[in-house]
Amino acid sequence: MASDEGYSGKEYWDEYHDIGLAKPLDRSSKQEKWLRPFIPILHEYKARTVHDLGCGSGYDALALAQLGFVVSGTDISSIAIEHAIAEAATAGLEIDYRQHDIARPLPYPNAKFDAVICNLTLHMFPVTTANDIASEVKRCLVPGGLFLLHVNAVEDLPYRRELQPPVVKLGDEMYCFGRGQTMRFFSEASCRQLMKGWQLLSLEAVRMMRADGAVQKCAWRVVARSPASS
Repeated sequence: MASDEGYSGKEYWDEYHDIGLAKPLDRSSKQEKWLRPFIPILHEYKARTVHDLGCGSGYDALALAQLGFVVSGTDISSIAIEHAIAEAATAGLEIDYRQHDIARPLPYPNAKFDAVICNLTLHMFPVTTANDIASEVKRCLVPGGLFLLHVNAVEDLPYRRELQPPVVKLGDEMYCFGRGQTMRFFSEASCRQLMKGWQLLSLEAVRMMRADGAVQKCAWRVVARSPASS
């Protein structure tokens, strides 16, 4: 990556999922950490149509569909999307999956969704791109729609350095790890800047622990609503 405007593309994520999907996937653990806190909020605001932005192999989208939500999902990796489609078919569930680079305009009309969930995806992009994605999310939400996301916190950087060397700093808050995975690490201020123009309902620092008591992940949990009028 030459600058902080770069981000990992389809080739990287196809390889990532090709390797990852060959291993057993602990869906329940991932959902417990990142999806489950958002379920009561979706019910509270009577969301029905939910989009999973950067859905990967579809473990969140599948869980949402099993709960009765009308679900769609996008991801840059065609391998991940093919797996997600197959999983939904096996479960007998209809989920509208599309292979798409979410850094580009989303392939949906205005006011399409009641809610958009984006778990551990938006921090893969530099500042300008992340802001553009958030604007596209706002366009695709109904007035007052929910944007629910988790992003890396700056406190997570030391743990990530240990997991994925070598590390190259690309720009403000932005790094490239290992074989080419770009990641940004958000401060409270940068979270608030990202959510400028939204109704910020909740901004919470969360820390996930491993079974042995060591820190596994530091993140921000963000709950926001789009403006009540378009």
